Amino acid sequence: MITDGLTPLTFLLLVGLVLGVAGAGLLGVFALMLRRGDVAKLLAALAFGGVDLYVALLLIAGGTSKDRVLALGQEKHICEVDCHLAYSVVGVETGGTRCTVTVKVRFDETTISPHRGMAPLTPNSRYVALVDERGRRSEAPTDGLRRSLVPGESYTTDLVFDVAPDAHDLRLVLRNDDLETRLVIGHENSFLHGQTTFRIGS
Repeated sequence: MITDGLTPLTFLLLVGLVLGVAGAGLLGVFALMLRRGDVAKLLAALAFGGVDLYVALLLIAGGTSKDRVLALGQEKHICEVDCHLAYSVVGVETGGTRCTVTVKVRFDETTISPHRGMAPLTPNSRYVALVDERGRRSEAPTDGLRRSLVPGESYTTDLVFDVAPDAHDLRLVLRNDDLETRLVIGHENSFLHGQTTFRIGS
């Protein structure tokens, strides 16, 4: 299964880091109020050490990753923490400077965590753009990707882009657009990390 790199474990690592640093900060302030500078220094060292280790892991995961390009019909799974939505390009129409990409969205029922149940899911924010061989980007609205789904349900939606007349080797970028994913170890949105895109045409 090809995913965007978000897993419950990496998400919990980020949450743990934030809570740990915040907790160390509060305890450090309390220690200073009690005139225990030695304890405050120890807590600060632990907090900075945790941040340093996390940043190192983030950079290593990003630096060792590679870009990946999917063909027509191949699925990319985007994690919603307790389940995954699968995305694939199932059709492309071009005319002049307009390119319409038909995307299939599927709630993969095999990825549901045991406690989730069959409740509908409204996806997190998404970002879509067509990128050509020169790195030029054409973005499109993502309203069609915000529909709620129940496990096992799927639908198709059209994404319409305006591209340059001389654009070639188009790739579709379709990813999570939540800000916190840039700080998740192994996520394609994180620093230096390779991206998984869809091949659109020549």
